[in-house]
Amino acid sequence: MSDITRRYPQLYALSERLLAAGQLAETDLDRAVAHLDHPDLRSVACIGIPSRFNFWETPAFCAVSYAQHLQIIEYLSRTDASAMMLMPGASLTTRAILTLGDEQQQARFFACFAERPAWTFFAVTEPHAGSDAGAASTELTHHENGWRLNGTKTLIGGAIRASAGLVFARYRQSQRLVMIFPDQSGPTLQREPLDTLGLVGAGLTRLTFKEHRVAQEDILGHERRELLQGLNALSLVFERHRPMVAAMALGTTFGLLTALDTRPMSAAVKRWSARQWRTYRAVYQQMLSVAQGYSAGQHQHALTSQLKRNATRLVEETACHLPHWLDRDNWLEDGQLRKRYRDSFAFEYMEGTSTVHLLNSWRPPVAQGVNL
Repeated sequence: MSDITRRYPQLYALSERLLAAGQLAETDLDRAVAHLDHPDLRSVACIGIPSRFNFWETPAFCAVSYAQHLQIIEYLSRTDASAMMLMPGASLTTRAILTLGDEQQQARFFACFAERPAWTFFAVTEPHAGSDAGAASTELTHHENGWRLNGTKTLIGGAIRASAGLVFARYRQSQRLVMIFPDQSGPTLQREPLDTLGLVGAGLTRLTFKEHRVAQEDILGHERRELLQGLNALSLVFERHRPMVAAMALGTTFGLLTALDTRPMSAAVKRWSARQWRTYRAVYQQMLSVAQGYSAGQHQHALTSQLKRNATRLVEETACHLPHWLDRDNWLEDGQLRKRYRDSFAFEYMEGTSTVHLLNSWRPPVAQGVNL
């Protein structure tokens, strides 16, 4: 298994900043964000944004492949996955903007990165529909007075600080992705932070749109054929994001097992730990295999769902055992370990659930050469 720090030795120092930011985030998010203000961290946060829009790209972190990006995420999550999520960046939105947006729309969306690294959001989940996009009730309508957006989205990461975002909405018998710019929205968009137990850096938010005015040029792919709209485009976006969630879960597993290995263990616990490490390495290789397929243009809906499920299940199983394997003093004296334990159970609510992935795993892979 390759060591990503051989290619990016800067990651050592970045881990120290993430550790400090993660501790601050529990009580003071603003101070935590300020602690992440470092050129290399800004560059890492903006990986994936095209160079023509990316003012924060550094020589160290330019031309990063998808597999390398996943390895960077996994490595930094060994320190603190919650702090990783607190970082700015385009995340899910990049794939959708580059797939569906024209040059003008891309320039408008990424303009928020010109002055500083910005936060963005991708709003799909709803209070009564969950992440079932087909049941979404948020609606885009068109009347003589223009386009309007109405509805509620919940559990939306990073939306409180976001300068731009995408909203998945129903439009007649199809779906659309709509660009939203919160700083320009006024009272028609309400943003409410949600309390969470674990991964506080995700910044989960409820968004409420009430007769929110939408410019036609902010509707992605409005003039394109419907195949590029709605669920098809959404599936491609999530296909890239699920391995990133898996990478964060794997990094957290690494941190848990490393903490256990530094303490005295019985023979039974050592055997259990060795099994967990073997599973970790197997899922890590699965992550790299999925990344290779993605980079080759393959669509791997079932494999990406399986990867995310394997990684989140592994981190939860590992965390469940730690309080029993460690003596009381070891457990109570290590606040960072208890925080990592708590965070381990929060990955599952990120971008769908295991049940959703299993229900959708029946879909056959898209044939090579099919242009979506």
